[in-house]
Amino acid sequence: MHVLTVLCKDGWMPANLSEGWRRLGCSVEEFFYGTHMGKSWSNQGLENNHQINTQLLTTAKRLKAEGRLDLIFAVIYDDVLEVETAKQLRALDVPMVNYHVDLLGQWYRILRIGKYFDRVACAQMEYWKGLRRAGIRPYYMPMAANPPVSTTQTPTKNIPFAGVLYLGSPWLFRRQMLADLAKQNIPLQIYGHNWLRTSPDPDNAQPYRKNLHDLHYYLLPRIQQEGWGRFWETVKHRLRPTSSLAVSSHEVPTQCIKGSYSNSDFVPLVQGAAINLGFTHFMGIPGTSRERRQVRLREFEIPINGGFYLTQDCPQLRELFQIGENVAAWDNLSDLHDKISYYLNHPAERKRIAEAAQAYCLQHHTWTHRFSRLLQELKLSTLDIAEKTFI
Repeated sequence: MHVLTVLCKDGWMPANLSEGWRRLGCSVEEFFYGTHMGKSWSNQGLENNHQINTQLLTTAKRLKAEGRLDLIFAVIYDDVLEVETAKQLRALDVPMVNYHVDLLGQWYRILRIGKYFDRVACAQMEYWKGLRRAGIRPYYMPMAANPPVSTTQTPTKNIPFAGVLYLGSPWLFRRQMLADLAKQNIPLQIYGHNWLRTSPDPDNAQPYRKNLHDLHYYLLPRIQQEGWGRFWETVKHRLRPTSSLAVSSHEVPTQCIKGSYSNSDFVPLVQGAAINLGFTHFMGIPGTSRERRQVRLREFEIPINGGFYLTQDCPQLRELFQIGENVAAWDNLSDLHDKISYYLNHPAERKRIAEAAQAYCLQHHTWTHRFSRLLQELKLSTLDIAEKTFI
């Protein structure tokens, strides 16, 4: 089976999604439209984006003519994929799926192109009514992970750390929680980009053209689905963005911040840490009815690689795991303190949960599992696809 993946070049997508299709036995050709899920809104940026759309259509037509296009699998928003391009891809009469992994934050950014896909695979189940109103057919497909590839020639050597390890971005809530842990003298190491940045990330800017675009295309459907309250929160945020730098860098001690890490260090780090810490908080005031949490990639990739994972509780986590059996969870700051203290002092319990979590993810939460079920949903034949095991 031949799959064209349409993805961001950097980050998690190629190593997870393209590799997942390959492990299912598929031939994969990747098309990269940029390094993040957006575009420049300058005149030159708009022209560059139009050229990218032309190149994508040319690539798909070539693969179709060569008999090497059985599925288009994309992770793309409609401010990047032009409506006319989506229509012409649809005209190729090839099954098309768009994967949407952020329904809590940006569910509406596929409203213009989603109806041209056979399915919009959704990592969460929020806002489906709004999607369906736009003629979109959503399909629930939580995130997952690829199992590690074992080799006897280059065995993994762990990077031991008898404390709490966090790998990720410096979102405000995360900074606040981690700053508190540091104040409690809990051994803490933090890896990730932008932790010592002193100016806002330009990729987070909201150009006026994007704001006008979003008002024109998304105002009515967002009000219909979310109500005025959430919409005005978005407007205020764009007018006065809350920087993730609101917690000054000295509140998270610089000695805890280790900077970026290489992909090759991911497994040694998570396997060597006593506790890998996770967050599902996404938006809203923590501990109130307006707080929203969602499961993300880390909830799968750390357990599947053998790390002990202590992540923030949420309803979706309980749908996908058994709390205390194959994942450990915390709810609020007080609970987090208690859980860290308990698990740091119970290594056998950590080991039991980590082993159970890895086995459970290997059985239920790999990308090959997700893609096999997706093909069944699309009624595509899998007779010639032999699932490979990478353990």
